[in-house]
Amino acid sequence: MDDTGTGYAPDGDRVRDVVRDVVAAVAPEELVVVEGLAEFDDDTVVRRLGQGGKRDPLGFGWGDAAAMVTPVVWLILDAAAKKAAGTAVDGAVSGTKTLLRKAFRKREKEAVLPPPTDDRVAELRQQVLDAALEQGLAPARAVEIADAVAKRLKRTGSDGAAG
Repeated sequence: MDDTGTGYAPDGDRVRDVVRDVVAAVAPEELVVVEGLAEFDDDTVVRRLGQGGKRDPLGFGWGDAAAMVTPVVWLILDAAAKKAAGTAVDGAVSGTKTLLRKAFRKREKEAVLPPPTDDRVAELRQQVLDAALEQGLAPARAVEIADAVAKRLKRTGSDGAAG
């Protein structure tokens, strides 16, 4: 089921692959959610996970989602991938891009995390920990999730990208 060998991420891991690995390690009951989200492009996934209580696109209420691992990990890692790729664009460019994507219904290139440095792993671990606590997860659970993200990212960076 792991499709990391598709050529999308020769120098890093796709966000969705890291999310799937972390969820499998700490919340295997959520794998069905991750697999369902895998049918969508990354922008759609982030929009659905980040919209709070506006709609119920995943079949559960935001109160349930807030206690889940998947939204916390996916949203933090997606933001990190976009920041690394320099995809922060102004509203006009973003709006044009959205219109073109809708017009052509072309799947966006998937979000990829570059091989992380030790400092970046520590920073992302802290961001995941903070987000998990903010979403109301128990402190021990939040630490477990953050540690799983750090462990998975270190596996990516073990090819000499330490810093």
